Amino acid sequence: MGFGNVSFVFVPILPKGNMAKVIYSSELCKELAHTAGDPQLKITHRPVRYENGTVLPINITGVFPAISGKAELTIDKFLGGGFAGQVYRCKLTRLDIPEPIPGLEKNKLYAVKIVIPPSSFSRWFRNTTYWLAFQGPFSSQVNYGACRAGLAWQKLVRRAGLIKFGRETAVKDAYASFWDANLNAYGEITEWVEGRMWNLEADKDITSRFDWKNVPFEKTGSPEYVDKRRFMRDMVELMHEMGAPEFARQYEWSTMKSQPNCMKRTDTEDGGLCAIDFRAGLALLPWLPMSPGDFKLILNGLKRGALVQFDRCDLSKMEAYVAAHPDIFKDVGPMIDELKEQDRAYRRSLPDITHHGLRPTFDKELRKDIVAGLVEGYLADDLVDEAFASRLRKGGITFSLFHLLGAVPIIGKMIRQRWGSKNFRQHMLGLFTKPAYFKTALKARAAHDLISWHRAGRTNEARTRTLAEKPGTFFLEKFTLGRLPIGLHHFFLNPIIAWNGIVAFFKFIYDFARDEAFREKWFLDQVAEGEAAGMLSKEEHDHIVSVIKEPYIVKYLKSMAVHFCTIPVTQIVSVITGGIAAGYILSKGGTKTDASLAFAGIVALFQVTPISPGSLCRGFYVVGLMIYERNWRDYLVAAPLSFVKYIGYLAFPLQMTTTYPDLARFLVSRRATTLVHIIPVFGEHGALLEHWVFDLFFNIPQILGRHLKGLLTTWMLVGMATIIPALFHVTTKGWVGLMIGLVAVFICPRMIFYPILFKEKED
Repeated sequence: MGFGNVSFVFVPILPKGNMAKVIYSSELCKELAHTAGDPQLKITHRPVRYENGTVLPINITGVFPAISGKAELTIDKFLGGGFAGQVYRCKLTRLDIPEPIPGLEKNKLYAVKIVIPPSSFSRWFRNTTYWLAFQGPFSSQVNYGACRAGLAWQKLVRRAGLIKFGRETAVKDAYASFWDANLNAYGEITEWVEGRMWNLEADKDITSRFDWKNVPFEKTGSPEYVDKRRFMRDMVELMHEMGAPEFARQYEWSTMKSQPNCMKRTDTEDGGLCAIDFRAGLALLPWLPMSPGDFKLILNGLKRGALVQFDRCDLSKMEAYVAAHPDIFKDVGPMIDELKEQDRAYRRSLPDITHHGLRPTFDKELRKDIVAGLVEGYLADDLVDEAFASRLRKGGITFSLFHLLGAVPIIGKMIRQRWGSKNFRQHMLGLFTKPAYFKTALKARAAHDLISWHRAGRTNEARTRTLAEKPGTFFLEKFTLGRLPIGLHHFFLNPIIAWNGIVAFFKFIYDFARDEAFREKWFLDQVAEGEAAGMLSKEEHDHIVSVIKEPYIVKYLKSMAVHFCTIPVTQIVSVITGGIAAGYILSKGGTKTDASLAFAGIVALFQVTPISPGSLCRGFYVVGLMIYERNWRDYLVAAPLSFVKYIGYLAFPLQMTTTYPDLARFLVSRRATTLVHIIPVFGEHGALLEHWVFDLFFNIPQILGRHLKGLLTTWMLVGMATIIPALFHVTTKGWVGLMIGLVAVFICPRMIFYPILFKEKED
């Protein structure tokens, strides 16, 4: 089948350059962090996260056995962060322990999670939902028992993988816990799993996966999809069998965000799936479901008597499961004893009125444990120093007043900081009485905030350094232009940046259109990134590279330049048309309100109309190719549909699939991920929404293309059934119009395209 309009229907990846991901100076961030933590200050600013290359000396405690010692982690790469915390790939560069901890070896890579989000909004939202659920601080961050209990559960589930999956590698191993005094949070050292998320598979019959429980892998085009769904179901079943139903939430398929919690291993011979995440980030509240699957989980929780859900487990059921498999769990008795002890301490550290009820009012020991748990949270939030924390642990009127102040917005926190921390009082005194101290503090705060600005790309290295030296200028900018989105901030601060971006965009199009070597390099860069991201195997990558000179690919790359040019056409025309209409209304004495409404209405209309200026440009381009090449048959389906704004993007992936299926899958996979990753939480790489978008842009059009002949016949019959009865109720003039519409819209596509499609393609 001919190439036709493929460059348009694939919605190609936009050019890079000024649109590339933000690149910042890690060394500059370290310098700013040093300034923010100036030891001259009584109160310093804690880092939000660490930079690559940072060395962390820590005290560790093994999960099993629980051996304590010293270690040193060197951060190799920051991997990102969510509600549950921030994740790094680290090298264990020093290990000093009295006895070996199985799995921990010097100079090996490990996954390290520190249970505090790098985003202030994520931290606030996580802590707020947790407080609403349990009326206390996020325990996995600040409570030793919560940290240890979670790791012990992960270790037990890994061992149970031998029973459920026949292999321990089905669950990521956990090695040790530690306290990070810089971030005021507990952390964990776990196995580094080499692997990838699922491949987005070209499937000509996605209906086969609907019977995912029973369909053989060889009879479906989506074996990885089916395999992951079965694996996640088995993980949920396993944790329910072990008495950990709230841990199972991490692997409930219907939440649409749990799929990235398991990876396909590339570091084992079997290449099986591996569960990699056992730390929930958000408490599940009955009045705040945050995914489709949460409705079912809330109902199931209420049946168990759990009004709120996070990580509560049934230890009796766990012990029964362990007892039923003595050969598998014969050596884990000490770990289970610690789990029971730490889980009890963890649960008793929270007010948790849904479980404790009114017990704290008459149970003195429980009340004492709750007070101690709340004080842990005050220390982690830097509200109190250790001396005042000791007073609070005694309870009484001092604790009650301090705790109640937390209910007062903004002012309550300010009062508690000044009351609970001697250093904070001295810090405030220095700000008001010592000009030099004030200047140092101002510079430290500016440096702390500029780290986030620089990482986000709001300021480049030169401007970051300038603002760091002029904190007054920084704070003026922060509370004015700094409130704007980054793009507008750049534009108002330095309009030449916007102009340079426009120039770079059109230069890219010019170079792309005229320089074959430039096009090839761009394309090969995309393919290389696809291999690095796991979207292409090495064999697929090498095959695509080998066909770069094929006429089919050459035509694709040339057509992409035309596509880039048509991207802004609809928006430009809509704004110009709206402006003309608004000007006309004003010239006739209309009000500014009427002119504004007309402008907005026209712009909106252009966005929803099925045929737009941009799609017309694309359609005429395809018609031009047909005439120039004198190749009618290969473009007859693409040409009419390319004029339609939305259908044109869904109708033609089949053309690429028949000739270069690996390349077709890659292009649509890459576009799908580009689109989906804009969406918070559900747009994560490897989540279900990513697969749905891929199906929408790739697999479903394949099915439609295969059934196009039947659709054309159905389209004709629908038109005849709709219009012919109306002929008996209209005038002669109306009859003629309806007949023309019937023939042109419904009958012609069937009569013209069907014989062409029915005829076998000549090779």
